[in-house]
Amino acid sequence: MSGSAAAVGEALQSGAPQMKRLRLGQTPEHLCVRLVAMLLLVVIFLPSTFCDTGSVYYSSYETVIPKRLPVQGTEDPGGRASYLLLMQGQRQLLHLKVKGDYSVNNFPVYSYHDGILGQEMPLLSQDCHYEGYMEGVPGSFVSVNICSGLRGVLMKEETSYGIEPVPSSKGFEHILYTLAHQPQGSCSVTPKDSPGDSSQQQGSRKPDDLQELSDVWSHTKYVEMFAVVNHQRFQMWGSNVNLTVRAVVDIIALANSFTRALNTEVVLVGMEIWTEGDPIEVPVDLQATLRNFNRWRQEKLVDRARHDVAHLIVGHDPGQNEGQAFLDGACSDMFAAAVEAFHHEDVLLFAALMAHELGHNLGIQHDHPACGCDPKRFCLMQENITKDSGFSNCSSDDFYRFLHDHRGACLLDQPWRQSRKRRASRCGNGVVEEPEECDCGRVCDSNRCCDENCKFKGGAQCNNEPCCSRCKFKKMGQVCRPADGACDLDEFCNGTSAVCPEDRKVQDGSVCHELHFCFKGHCLDPSSQCSRIFGYGAQSASDACYSSLNSKGDRFGNCGLSSESPRTYVKCSDQNAMCGKLICTELGFLPPIKDKHILIQVPHTVDWCWSMDASDDETEGADEGYVKDATNCGTHRVCNNFLCEDHSRIMFPSPTSCSADLSCNGHGVCNDLGNCHCSFGFAPPDCKNEGTGGSVDSVLRLEFRASYSPDTRRGKTQEAHRSLMASSPGNASSGCRGRPCFKGTG
Repeated sequence: MSGSAAAVGEALQSGAPQMKRLRLGQTPEHLCVRLVAMLLLVVIFLPSTFCDTGSVYYSSYETVIPKRLPVQGTEDPGGRASYLLLMQGQRQLLHLKVKGDYSVNNFPVYSYHDGILGQEMPLLSQDCHYEGYMEGVPGSFVSVNICSGLRGVLMKEETSYGIEPVPSSKGFEHILYTLAHQPQGSCSVTPKDSPGDSSQQQGSRKPDDLQELSDVWSHTKYVEMFAVVNHQRFQMWGSNVNLTVRAVVDIIALANSFTRALNTEVVLVGMEIWTEGDPIEVPVDLQATLRNFNRWRQEKLVDRARHDVAHLIVGHDPGQNEGQAFLDGACSDMFAAAVEAFHHEDVLLFAALMAHELGHNLGIQHDHPACGCDPKRFCLMQENITKDSGFSNCSSDDFYRFLHDHRGACLLDQPWRQSRKRRASRCGNGVVEEPEECDCGRVCDSNRCCDENCKFKGGAQCNNEPCCSRCKFKKMGQVCRPADGACDLDEFCNGTSAVCPEDRKVQDGSVCHELHFCFKGHCLDPSSQCSRIFGYGAQSASDACYSSLNSKGDRFGNCGLSSESPRTYVKCSDQNAMCGKLICTELGFLPPIKDKHILIQVPHTVDWCWSMDASDDETEGADEGYVKDATNCGTHRVCNNFLCEDHSRIMFPSPTSCSADLSCNGHGVCNDLGNCHCSFGFAPPDCKNEGTGGSVDSVLRLEFRASYSPDTRRGKTQEAHRSLMASSPGNASSGCRGRPCFKGTG
């Protein structure tokens, strides 16, 4: 980053998507803001978590021959290994335990051949990664791949060692080398990384529902990472695809040694290797590289490979700043990206850098002097990154808030349950398979419900399912999936199962927020659509703004494209003006926009009208800048393909189906199966009798004891219901930025 840009960044920079954006000034003229004319401003508003690891070199090496020893002190040696090494003239005993695989089976590896993108499935041995310690050396750490020799890192006191097998050695010889590191420079951070500003941005209060979130906090979270290797780094790995894949797998395993402190696993779900050159510009400035990479990710990768985050590994030395990531970017379609420079060969140091940048993706900001990270000497999220470091209490607080604010929904899915079928049943792989009762993965030692043989411990009924708490089924009536907005419904535990019922929505056509309608589980409010695009506080504009812009028939105001060739923009009639381009007002900040997307600001009396052209192809008639179908455009009318029509045309089911007033006796709403979901105080199926609400589908059907008077019953159940609703993290906000809201798994 140049000196002038750094000076500007110091004053204005912040982390997207929670970035401090340009405050918009009002000018009297018609203003069209083009992205290409704003590159300098975009640079300012991109995240700035630049991180430096310094230089590394090999200070010494020796040839060693590891000797595998029988495992002592256990009847079942499976998953354990011991090796004897002669290190610097001293006998050193390594005790290791298998840590499984930090990748999905047969994950895709994309590479290029004669300019054509191809896909391979790497043949990787299973259960190769082991971790452990050196006997008699407090604080030591070993992380090695034991398939085809030992390959990995060892930490002894304050010295790090790398170990690799000697190619084609007949005597199992290995090279053991010392990694010396000289830290230089620091991370360049934004003002919001300071503790004072952070409290204003994020808030310092604890979640309302400590029990619900504590259940999630105690369960393993999974980050599905897609790794991309640029051409220079590929050349540094000998232009060998297999070697590159193996190296990245080892790095992911090492990164997990850091993220384990957050009870979070990083799982490699795919790779792309730029074997014939970089398809994007990869400048020295990692800020520009991140911007280019994220654009490529959105255009080329999102539809091809599922991922929670994508990280680019580059091979050049960027100078002072060696990593950059979008703050809060994980689980986001727009900002799930980071970039790290690996211009040396210290894999443990690079793994620390990757874990640091991933921390930023997970909402973790830089540590300040008041943060503590005992027993580690250094905090991983400090500006200077070291190998002997760990996440601090401040990092845990930031991650806690990330989960509480519903930004970590994607972390709750075990990747192999949604991707490829794994090998035959194996206890310890985190998947409950026949004949297992449970499977606590790799953390059975501290699991109170499940033992290392994948059987329930004495008296346990369940392990970590949504309707399980402290190894027992949750009581009937406890919320297991809170409503996500006005058009979603709570689901409840039934008291006899650990599984939460299927997610149910409010019936399409039901009224929400007084004036709008539910459609496919969402309340289609144009002001909410404005907020999603233009940021918090933006509102749908006045009718006059809609009529003024959408009657023009240009790219900023229209009702779609004509069907005849050549295709032209259609002017909206007065009746259909609310169903064309989305027109917004009360913008306080300029939003982040993609390349080729254009904003327009038009003065209108005392107001300002904003529209966006978000199409990537002029032949496409619809983009995110249009009002969504089923949005209210008048009394009992909704938008449908740029026309304002009676809502019965596209929304209401047949007259014989569920009616909230008739079927539910005015005491509930209809769900998407045509059954009544009763309000609190009334019981399904028809909401006539007293009860605690819910539906036959949400599995809440509690009967009152006859000994309770109606007043007493209602008071007690209302109190319980209020407690349950207050404990539901999904009730905190209905906005999830286009992704499933965090709903908890406790």
